[in-house]
Amino acid sequence: MKTILITMGLLLALTAATFAQTETTSQPPENKPLIKEETKQDVKEKVQEVKEDVREGAKEVREDVREGVNRLDQNTRETRGEIKTGTEEAGQRAKEEVRDELHAVRSRNDRFGLPWFERGSVFVGGSVGFGIGSNSGTYLVLNPRIGYFFQPGFMGGIRFGYDRRLSTSFRSNQVGVFARYYPFRTRVSGFVGAGYNIGRERASNISDTDKAPFNSITLETGIMFYARRNLGVEASLETNYYDRSNPLAGRNRGGRARLGINYYFTRRIQ
Repeated sequence: MKTILITMGLLLALTAATFAQTETTSQPPENKPLIKEETKQDVKEKVQEVKEDVREGAKEVREDVREGVNRLDQNTRETRGEIKTGTEEAGQRAKEEVRDELHAVRSRNDRFGLPWFERGSVFVGGSVGFGIGSNSGTYLVLNPRIGYFFQPGFMGGIRFGYDRRLSTSFRSNQVGVFARYYPFRTRVSGFVGAGYNIGRERASNISDTDKAPFNSITLETGIMFYARRNLGVEASLETNYYDRSNPLAGRNRGGRARLGINYYFTRRIQ
């Protein structure tokens, strides 16, 4: 019995000691860190490595972007240069073509043209014609004129006019300025022209003391033929626009068909 009691006491003491040791082991000692310093250092190193990798990657991306922008800018400059060069070449070709065409026209004028139309030439002439208006009768038209060539083919001058409606008492006198252009200056030359005139009308229903002034604008087109040295013959059609019209003149004094003769004084002897 005594032996059993001793044995049970030993067992209880051993059990208590074991339990106490277990409690002591399961509780962490005070002031012991949860993460070791080595682990913290490793984490810091890894973070630093990640930062370095990110910086290197960002630097490479910036370099790639900068390089791409430089290539794009270079390509843009090259494209602009090509466009500019192409435009300049096209403009130069167009200028050369126009210059060649003008040279060809001038060469033709030099070979076949007349010196009548050169700068500094003067001509005097006159024309006679008939004006036929709708239901307004027939007009006799006289137009002496003098002109001066300011540029090759382009001239301006002064003209005088006398209109008389046949079978009536209507007549008018006028003076004005006119201009013409001869695009082709050979022995057969076309021309276009325009003029402005002021004048006075007379008729049986207008007393001599009364004034019947008018203004008119003329447009003409025609053709000139070489007749002989310094002498040309021309035929033209002229339209007139008046600011007023005398009843005896009818509703239309516009259309005139004329035949004229011009004598040219030129600087160059033919």
